[in-house]
Amino acid sequence: MHALTVYALGVAIIGFVLYTFVGAVSKYNAKHNPRGLPGPTLVPWLGRVHDLPIEFMWLKFKEWADIYGPIYRTKMLGANFVIIADEAIAEEMLVKKGKVYSDRPEIKSLFDAKSTYGSMEYLPLMGKNQYWARQRKFTHSYLTGATNAQYYGIMELEAKRWLYKLVENPDDFAFSLEDMCSKVMCQLTWDDDSLSVPLTPSAWGLLTQMSPAGPITNVLTPLWDYLPEPINPWKIRERKRHDEQQAWFMDCLQKTRKLMEKGKQRPCFTRTYLETAEKTNISGDYEASSVIGMMALVGIFTVAGPLYYFLIAMVHHPEWQHKCQEEIDRVCGSRPPAIADMPNLPILRACIKETMRWKPTVPTGVAHECEADDWFRGYFIPKGTRILPLDWAFLRNPAKYPDPDSYRPERWLEADWPTYQEPLTKYPDIVGMTSFGWGQRQCLGMSITRDETVTGCGGLMWAFNLKRKVDPMTGEEIEVPLNKSNSLLIIKPDLFEMAFEPRSEARKAEVIGQWKAAEAEDIEQRAEFLRQAETREVLNRL
Repeated sequence: MHALTVYALGVAIIGFVLYTFVGAVSKYNAKHNPRGLPGPTLVPWLGRVHDLPIEFMWLKFKEWADIYGPIYRTKMLGANFVIIADEAIAEEMLVKKGKVYSDRPEIKSLFDAKSTYGSMEYLPLMGKNQYWARQRKFTHSYLTGATNAQYYGIMELEAKRWLYKLVENPDDFAFSLEDMCSKVMCQLTWDDDSLSVPLTPSAWGLLTQMSPAGPITNVLTPLWDYLPEPINPWKIRERKRHDEQQAWFMDCLQKTRKLMEKGKQRPCFTRTYLETAEKTNISGDYEASSVIGMMALVGIFTVAGPLYYFLIAMVHHPEWQHKCQEEIDRVCGSRPPAIADMPNLPILRACIKETMRWKPTVPTGVAHECEADDWFRGYFIPKGTRILPLDWAFLRNPAKYPDPDSYRPERWLEADWPTYQEPLTKYPDIVGMTSFGWGQRQCLGMSITRDETVTGCGGLMWAFNLKRKVDPMTGEEIEVPLNKSNSLLIIKPDLFEMAFEPRSEARKAEVIGQWKAAEAEDIEQRAEFLRQAETREVLNRL
């Protein structure tokens, strides 16, 4: 055959292959990509991963929303995303059409967190399946019971312990803040506050693992998918973390069982499960220990961030600190606020709610996943598309929140603001805020967050003047940064310094005295329970 003919034939074949490939890709994209939505220009397969920062990515998503509108599409490493920056659209899609939009995307750097209960890791990230449904029902029942019982006085006890620790060692406030949140959950779940020591790092370890800003395998997913576990450093590390966490959850359950057998276990979530296991749909101790353990972990995530940012808000806005103190002095007098005082503390609740609006701790929102091909407002949303409700945009909407970048608690207290609601004995209330998620995926711990922030933040206002710390070498105030944080799925500010000045010597003495009295009462209650258990054991022997 003539050389020119061979060359021409080769070019024709290559052209045909390329044409066929491009046509196949076009058909695939037409079927499997969102259609009709605006959005930034995409690089094939990569999408916009090349200019989407891992740190503070919610700011970039908000920037794109300002350009492309309240609902737009993008793509990252082959995964379709639809970003929602308007509350009404999120309500329509994620609540009214919740049957289609309530699944969760797979988190690559967790073992089997979506499809089964095999990892038992994090209930809010599980796929919408039978395991998720029964664990959600189980969790809702236990948290509702604890809320109705006002947490058996545990929150007030731990708030007093925290205030005492702040008097004794104010520079260690970050540790004691997180330890308070952890102790509340450890007492509710296992009736053992000492377990907060291992629980807190376990919680942040899981949060790091599941966040886009965590392991690189959450972004460069082929590193997770195609590198075999024996030589995959990310899988080896995660296997160790995962297995140790699961074994610890099971160990806590077994210790509770042994104490119950001796009649020495006080009421807690684990005891309730062991007493009623046959009446639940939970498959056994492994699943139960993990669900209960996850309740404890999530209780740290949802409360620590708002407490940190409340400290920052009060340092930067001392006028609101004074208003909170005046209200608490009037309502509570010589004791720190309790949950029962909540209806009479609207200013405190307004400052807490404005803190959570001003500095949301889940600014990107938690992604949903479309469960089936769907048409929404004329746009085609293919199955598997990730829907990101951008909480940062919701809470910066100037129509609903005038002057959105400023800390303005009065927006919840004065009738001429769009967010004002009555009666002030009930409102403002953080329950139902967009930060807690949407529809069938709304966080079950809203009441715990509300009640613990009231006792924690209220205790701070009752006991201390929160101020900038003074550098002993220069005599100048050390600034408390406003915009420095990690970039995990649930954020908290970077470490900072501040001063906790007791409001008076008398108040300092009250903080110490009230903790000593509460501690002594708690010790006596535990001792009395054990005495009664020993009496029952003697009678049983007779």
